[in-house]
Amino acid sequence: MLGAFQVSALTFGPPQWQIDPKVEPPLTRVVTPAPIPDGGRAFTVASAATLLELYDRASFDLAAVRSGERDVPRLYLTRLPTGFDKLEKVGPRKRAFLRVALPLILRVDVEIGIVRTRMTALLDRIEAGETLRPQDRRWLISVARRYGVIDSSDGSLGAKPIEEILDDEARRRLLRRVDAVPVPLALAQAIVESGWGRSRFAMEGNALYGQWTWDKSQGIAPAGAPDAAHAVRAFDSLLHSVRGYMHNLNTHPAYREFRAARARGADSHQLARTLTRYSERGAVYGEELVEIMKQNDLDAFAGAQLGATSIRRGDGWQSLQSPPES
Repeated sequence: MLGAFQVSALTFGPPQWQIDPKVEPPLTRVVTPAPIPDGGRAFTVASAATLLELYDRASFDLAAVRSGERDVPRLYLTRLPTGFDKLEKVGPRKRAFLRVALPLILRVDVEIGIVRTRMTALLDRIEAGETLRPQDRRWLISVARRYGVIDSSDGSLGAKPIEEILDDEARRRLLRRVDAVPVPLALAQAIVESGWGRSRFAMEGNALYGQWTWDKSQGIAPAGAPDAAHAVRAFDSLLHSVRGYMHNLNTHPAYREFRAARARGADSHQLARTLTRYSERGAVYGEELVEIMKQNDLDAFAGAQLGATSIRRGDGWQSLQSPPES
């Protein structure tokens, strides 16, 4: 899937996307698709009806994606439109949500894959005893810091050899952390945590995955519990929500078992059963995710890929020139 993106990453370095939801790369005008990492299509629409029309104009056919006949258009919805939570018919509502979430999940998986490609090549060079270029060393250390493998506050790293900073154990941890989240699992969690996009947190805060924060200024208080110690974290865009979710699974100590199982080649169903600490429901939560995957044939999206987008501009939707204000 990564193909030319991997070559580009190895040659020019990875995209410098940030995890902080307040930082977004420039969003470009939407007419023809741009290759990752330059972005593709970030857009917003005025209503749920317009969103469905837009997906139809883009020939975004989930059945064809499931069968492998079509790729997924690079259409990255910035926020759920007015009326999305009021879609009455179950079938159209589910199809709409899958068409919202699938391109976002694929994009973030590709972003992670680009970083992993370059990182793996550099770790192989360390294993072979080669000396890294200063810029490669700095980049690798920045990735290790971002993924919590080395202490961000350690100011003594400059004088240490890279093989000491990233010893065998640190390199194994990096490889376990900088990795994609399987599409069926990411879809299932978005469905459960956002109620197919109808939750207040998804509609008001772009929160597809129900992540908690103890900084209430960054979140939305749970209904009926304004004095709760936590809030549900809000994001500036749906894409930021997916990035935050994947970074959470890839770094938080609670999901160590998930990362270990993924490294062993576990499938989405097996991985779901490791997420007992994602929800207060424990093991029941994992079984719910498995059932969601089965009922909605989400496993068929495991091989889905981002592809070209053919669409003509119409009324009721707009591309974004800059990210929304926080």
